[in-house]
Amino acid sequence: MNDFVKAFVGEKRKFTHPVIVKVNLISDLEKLGFITTEDLAHLGVEGKVGVFFPHSYNWSGEFFIVPKEHVRPLNLPPGEVMKFAFTGGVTTV
Repeated sequence: MNDFVKAFVGEKRKFTHPVIVKVNLISDLEKLGFITTEDLAHLGVEGKVGVFFPHSYNWSGEFFIVPKEHVRPLNLPPGEVMKFAFTGGVTTV
């Protein structure tokens, strides 16, 4: 839990790379998330990154390992993207 809190407010914040990830190729569904791990070699995984997807109106989320080619960086302030995701898209970025 301590590591989770530090990821949000510590000096070594982890949610600094906001992205849009294509999670369904058929319906073209995309989700907002944050790259938290770019090197997954220690898991034996190549060509993928770790992305945290926050839940709206909650301090929880899901962690997915996704193909790099499905990830598109957002050139937006991470805090604004997090606020947008946490509020279910009712705020502006």
